[in-house]
Amino acid sequence: MNFASGRTGDSLEQVKGFSGWRILDVTIVILSLVMVVYHFVYVRVLVQSSVLHANTHLGFGLVISFLIMIRKNHRLWPLKLLLAFLSVVCFLYVQFFYIDLAYRISFNTLPDLVIGIILIMLCITACTASAGLVLPVIAGIFILYAFFGYVLPGPLQAMQMDWKLIVSRLALSFGISGIYGYLLTISATLIFMFMVFAMLVSATGAVSFFTMIGDWVSQRFRSGPAMAAVFTSALVGSVSGLPGPNVMITGSFTIPAMKKAGYTPEHAGGIESAASTCGPIVPPVMGIVAFVMVGFTGIPYKDIVVIAILPALLYLFSIALYVTFQAGKLGIQRTAPIKVDRRELLLRCPIFFGPLIALTILLFLEFSPMLAAFWGTIILVAISLIRPSTRPSLSTFIEGLCRGADIASRVAAMCAVLGLVIITITMTGLGVKLPSAAATLVGNNLLLLLILTGAICIVLGCGIPTSAAYLLVAITCAPMLLKLGVPLLQAHFFVLYAAVFANITPPVAIPAIFAAQIAHGQYMKTAFQAAFAGIAGFLLPYMIVFVPSLTFSFSEPFFAVTSLIACPLVFMGLQPAIVGYFMKRLGIGERALIILSPAALMLYIYTTDFVWFIVGVIILAVFTVWQTMIMRRGRHNIGVTGSPA
Repeated sequence: MNFASGRTGDSLEQVKGFSGWRILDVTIVILSLVMVVYHFVYVRVLVQSSVLHANTHLGFGLVISFLIMIRKNHRLWPLKLLLAFLSVVCFLYVQFFYIDLAYRISFNTLPDLVIGIILIMLCITACTASAGLVLPVIAGIFILYAFFGYVLPGPLQAMQMDWKLIVSRLALSFGISGIYGYLLTISATLIFMFMVFAMLVSATGAVSFFTMIGDWVSQRFRSGPAMAAVFTSALVGSVSGLPGPNVMITGSFTIPAMKKAGYTPEHAGGIESAASTCGPIVPPVMGIVAFVMVGFTGIPYKDIVVIAILPALLYLFSIALYVTFQAGKLGIQRTAPIKVDRRELLLRCPIFFGPLIALTILLFLEFSPMLAAFWGTIILVAISLIRPSTRPSLSTFIEGLCRGADIASRVAAMCAVLGLVIITITMTGLGVKLPSAAATLVGNNLLLLLILTGAICIVLGCGIPTSAAYLLVAITCAPMLLKLGVPLLQAHFFVLYAAVFANITPPVAIPAIFAAQIAHGQYMKTAFQAAFAGIAGFLLPYMIVFVPSLTFSFSEPFFAVTSLIACPLVFMGLQPAIVGYFMKRLGIGERALIILSPAALMLYIYTTDFVWFIVGVIILAVFTVWQTMIMRRGRHNIGVTGSPA
């Protein structure tokens, strides 16, 4: 049994020669289970203050992260073990001297500052191991700015501050920002519970349930395996919110099914990558991003989820068009009949939809997200135990809990590092200077500012887990939009979508790396196919700003209705141009013609000039009629030439 939280290292059988590694495995499991039990108890019993709870959460997270680093790679294990020991020292120091530290903020003693410096280095190191170099490098740049920003010329010049004050604010400013800011609190309360919930969903048979759905859909549509992959990955991704792991979970059965149906490895991998990436924008859970947005903006959960519905449907509609047109272009037909046990399919529905429905109801009844996740997890476990076929073994159940603790530990380190970015922006005044600099660069042109902001969000979001990416761009980019008058909710949805779909933006497209491995395809081609399949993700940020009806605002009824109609029509014209297929294969001239329709419709959305709407609709209608006539003529000719036979 591989206890190392989600197969984080070699299996126990591979290291039988050294009992120390077996002890390490058991230690990781015990710490992970204790972490899970502690958090579940904290939901029902206020064991300690929120700051000390966040400190306990971070302590568990750092120790588990460093032990897993040893488990993954035995090189330099004494150093990694030392890092785990220092994590315990820092945790205990803050835990026992919290009151004194709170009184000494900005006037800390030398031991306080030493602990603070060690804590900063531990968080950055753990974050590097969990999320790669992108986020730590960004945090490092901001920290350097806090120390040396005073030497910069022009509007970005910062005030010179004493190094003791900077370290104090970065590491020991409890409850404000920095390592122990509200982001770590969000990680300790919301994110942890939903990570455990998501991993238990996988452990209790969700994959086999969606495999059965895929087999059933494949018999009814020629794009069946791909269509099943889209909706399966979107639903699973909504719970997990992790595009890369989601590809590994659902892609393990959707990608082979698509290849078997006739999709190329790159197409199959690209479709799975695009579908897995959309989880954070699909209600009701939205991969915990919705709850992070609640904590960050104060906007009620219900408002966020309701506004997310139409953009999510548009994205799924666009991918559905892509897989349908690709199936036609590749000449894919419906699969041979596969016997699907409908009774078993229906009996398995409650194990996935039951907890999800319960979770949604509790959230709409205004239970706290932490409590809703608690009861959702209890309901999930209870339902899974009813039938022997869905009842997880003890080892599977423990592995699910350990994987949840593992992923939550990584997120804790990332949130701590993002806290360093936030406090730097706050104490240097960069939060005011960045919007001013952007406004100076683009003036009051909202479209140029959106394009600039979108590009920054994509760069910042590349290679970073979704919740961390959203927080990073919400901190750095959303204020620029707010200053130019974009409403709070639209501004945050804009940066969220841009950051989410950075995951499928070449050259750094993490889900496509996993998908290409499963599909045995070329990475870069897979990444581009993912971008083509998920093209809606790059337009939705602009649509949500310029189309008020997407956020259920109907102040101008005529434009609200027509712009809402224009949105799906954009993708009906765009996807045939991208794929090169409509009712038949399209030539270069035909693709150039059909692309004019979405271009005109997007111009209408931006300018509100109704002429562009008419132009776009007419081009799409004429093109559809023309293609229909060509198809009928072709069928008639085949019938005439074939009649003598």
